[in-house]
Amino acid sequence: MAKFNSNGWEVYFHPQLFGRQYQELFERVSRLQEQLPEAVYKTHATVKLFAAITVAIETKIPSDPFASHFALTGALKRYGRVKKMGLPERYRLFFRAFDTEQLKAIVILWLGFPRKEGAKDDCYQVFTKMIERGTFPDSLDELVADCEANEDEAE
Repeated sequence: MAKFNSNGWEVYFHPQLFGRQYQELFERVSRLQEQLPEAVYKTHATVKLFAAITVAIETKIPSDPFASHFALTGALKRYGRVKKMGLPERYRLFFRAFDTEQLKAIVILWLGFPRKEGAKDDCYQVFTKMIERGTFPDSLDELVADCEANEDEAE
């Protein structure tokens, strides 16, 4: 599982979901950088999306992952999400933060798109179904173990 430190938090990527999304986005951005003139590259929507996600992960979430502007309610109350903050209008970046005596950790879970309230493929509906199916274990230890097991299977 990808891991780095930011503002005293260990930040992980869920390998089967966000880790894969981030890697694919990174590869697309790398190809665009090779193919496009610099001025066009800097303004390309995919490049802007990748930059916004990176800033959110490295700076905005670790500054205070429990801030009210990240908070979700109901069945998703233990999770946070980034909306706006540079992300295109219909994208949501979902994560879970754990502040324990042993470890302060943030697990970036999934980049959701589209956001269209009431639609079956609305990212909040999809994320809620992932939670209900048990896609993400409840404890940090279980989540890290699950992610490491999934990463081993992918190799």
